[in-house]
Amino acid sequence: MLTILKEKFMSYNGERSLVIAELAVDTKTELPAEDGVNGRLISHGTIAWEISTGNIYGFGGDGKWVNQATGEAYDPEDGE
Repeated sequence: MLTILKEKFMSYNGERSLVIAELAVDTKTELPAEDGVNGRLISHGTIAWEISTGNIYGFGGDGKWVNQATGEAYDPEDGE
């Protein structure tokens, strides 16, 4: 399950809000794509906590999540 812990509005992109957010997910397969958070676009710099492992991920400008401890990239468009 994906939960938005905190978000900061950056701007509008058309009719959608662009935000930087702090997220929590049960597993990394729940990490969203850029447009996958309840009608919001997420900006690079968004972070997510993977509760099952304690890993922290950062969202990059290339649309991939990067594990902040290992540097491993995860692309939500590809799945696992």
